[in-house]
Amino acid sequence: MTAFPASEAVARAGGRIVLVERPGGVRLRAAVFGSGVGERRCLLLHGYTEYIEKHLETIGELTARGFDVVTFDWRGQGQSTRLLADRHRGHIDRMETHLEDLAAVLEGFDGFREGRMTVLGHSMGGHIALRYCLAAPDRVARAVVIAPMLGIGRPGLPAGLARLLVEALCLTPLLERYIFGGAGYGPRRQRFEGNFLTDDRERFEASHRLLAERPELAVGDPTFAWVRAALRSIALLAAPGTLERIRMPVLLALAGREAVVSNAAIEAAARRLPGAQLVRFADAKHEILREREPIRQEFWDAFDAFLGETGG
Repeated sequence: MTAFPASEAVARAGGRIVLVERPGGVRLRAAVFGSGVGERRCLLLHGYTEYIEKHLETIGELTARGFDVVTFDWRGQGQSTRLLADRHRGHIDRMETHLEDLAAVLEGFDGFREGRMTVLGHSMGGHIALRYCLAAPDRVARAVVIAPMLGIGRPGLPAGLARLLVEALCLTPLLERYIFGGAGYGPRRQRFEGNFLTDDRERFEASHRLLAERPELAVGDPTFAWVRAALRSIALLAAPGTLERIRMPVLLALAGREAVVSNAAIEAAARRLPGAQLVRFADAKHEILREREPIRQEFWDAFDAFLGETGG
């Protein structure tokens, strides 16, 4: 584990950034807010394309509630090691690699090496949060998963057929190429009008101003390998008997105007998880944590109630 200069924004938020060394020369940029020895500890897991600075507002909400927080940039995102020469290609071999990185990050911080935590994950991070509940049930007191990636929001093909097609394409040189129609970060993602993420213009534009200042944080569309990894992991969670093994309390937040992940899959998961609570945010788009203030307040009210009910 190597000390790494914090960005000004992370430092102002009270964070300390560290690089976690992984096999193969991969380095993960992690950040800790607080000592990790308090009664409340939270592991925050980001979504696809995201990075530590994008969630500083959320981290502020957590620290205000007495949480020490650890978070990190997934490999292939933020300032963690990128895996391809084209830095904008979102790429991973398998979601299990992210789980292994997660365990290594926790091992790198004294206060987070053992004991139970609250796990908060958004989108892809929500998916991996549920995988972590299965992999390390003794480490998770409760999980909060926001618009978790349990299915694709706007599939062009039936899920089974889409997976077969992606598996076949990954046997060709397309493995490390953008998905059909994919491209790097650019003007298409910067347009507020018609975006699928949030109706809060200021939060939307602030994230793109930051990427203009720090273009090394940007990620574009995924590769076929990334999609294969996601679909395989989605199928694993969907398998009979899998979600039923997650016994700790889980709060699932569903965005009523979702267009990125599948709300039907989230609702199905809520029916299968023994300790699930499903909360719907009717006017929210995918990024509930970065939505308009009334929606954000509604989420944090639900979060606080969930903590109270689960002894958090």
